[in-house]
Amino acid sequence: KAMIRDDGPGILFTPVKLMKDEKVPVDVGTCLQLNKAHLMRTASDASVAAGTAVTVLTYLHGVRESVNAIAEIQAAGHDVDLIELRSLKPLDLETIKTSLARTHKLAILDESTQTGGVGASISALVNEELYDYLDAPVKRLCMDDAPVPYAASMEQAVVKRGSDLIVAVKELVEYI
Repeated sequence: KAMIRDDGPGILFTPVKLMKDEKVPVDVGTCLQLNKAHLMRTASDASVAAGTAVTVLTYLHGVRESVNAIAEIQAAGHDVDLIELRSLKPLDLETIKTSLARTHKLAILDESTQTGGVGASISALVNEELYDYLDAPVKRLCMDDAPVPYAASMEQAVVKRGSDLIVAVKELVEYI
């Protein structure tokens, strides 16, 4: 809806696997800002104070993977600020900055490749603009520099999932 109302050109990419997901009710009267990231979940104040909270940036398929991993992350004694990136250009650095000011740790879950991918660009920008907020290196969860296999069983081996996020959160929390 926001794209239709905008005067500029817009392209909407929707992965097939998102079309197959369970549909949720949508408020058609709501018009979301495309240039603002959505803070989907805030880590508890206790986990932030204990240093066991991590900011997670993701989009598209990574949102579902992240949401599904939260229960296991919490069971391990950690927590996340989950941010859905609704626009990659412009990138909402203000929302990221606000979260990093609390957690000081960042994991980026995306489906692009390690070299030249979305996570690489975001990581570089965060390191340039928000370096002082980081207590650990940015953890990028992305594919190796290889084509994505057509077979679904092989694709699961290269595309990062919620299970990879659980490991990354643990590694970031334990970083010295």
